Amino acid sequence: MQVARRLCSNRHNGENPNNKEAGMIKGMFGRSVLLAALVALAPLAGAKADQVLMASEASFPPFSKTEADGRITGFEIDLGNAVCAAAKLDCAWVAQDFDGIIAALVAEKYDVIFSSMSITAERQASFDFTLPYYNSPTKFFGRKGMTLEVSDAGLKGKRVGVYGGAVQDQYLRAHFPGVVAVPYEKMDQITADLIAGRLDLAFTEALVASEFLASAEGADYAFYGPDFFDPALGEGAGAMLRKGNEALRDKLNEGIRQVYADGTFDKIAAQYFTVNIRADSLWK
Repeated sequence: MQVARRLCSNRHNGENPNNKEAGMIKGMFGRSVLLAALVALAPLAGAKADQVLMASEASFPPFSKTEADGRITGFEIDLGNAVCAAAKLDCAWVAQDFDGIIAALVAEKYDVIFSSMSITAERQASFDFTLPYYNSPTKFFGRKGMTLEVSDAGLKGKRVGVYGGAVQDQYLRAHFPGVVAVPYEKMDQITADLIAGRLDLAFTEALVASEFLASAEGADYAFYGPDFFDPALGEGAGAMLRKGNEALRDKLNEGIRQVYADGTFDKIAAQYFTVNIRADSLWK
């Protein structure tokens, strides 16, 4: 469950090519030219009419990763398969880079995003979500031995790696305007730049960071500051669907409730995590 490390060259300039998610969503729904371009992203050829296509970023260990043989594995893959089985749905997985994952959902390339999508009011204005299926705080982490006050003033000028376009990116820019937020496409790029000294800190889900900290390469790194729980960071992660697909959403909710009730969720989570990530306390 070690976080893989691989550098990328197109996100190290401090600019966020995604801009803010709100702007992206408005653009998708308000610009006919963009919508026409998105329609070109046709659903996968060969998909059965009654098959539910589930999107995963497939490069976000331990939640998802792509194996050498092309298979997608990880916590969310195992959980998604269990949810589909409990809901009696025929599901198949689609790998999709995060920076295009919402656009491809709008373009009907697949039916569901099952890839650590934080449930926020902003997203709910344009999309439907299932019940949250896991929850994790967000934290800063960096090299051990630093004397830091985790505040905007205390972190002023620090280069902080963040998952570009994610809610953590937006939260960091809004609440810590003094930092230099550096967006990346993948978590392994963030950890690689921490090790190389190109970043001072990273800001991400504690569950993801803990995998790096438990690895040999992460032995000299530690968490800094408090756990961040805030509605702006989402109320757990849920499966994301286009609006108007209530029947599928309700079936997925049935599956989520079932895997929690019969112990399947806990068995799957225990294979990947040593902390409690249950989200049923958030269910309404």
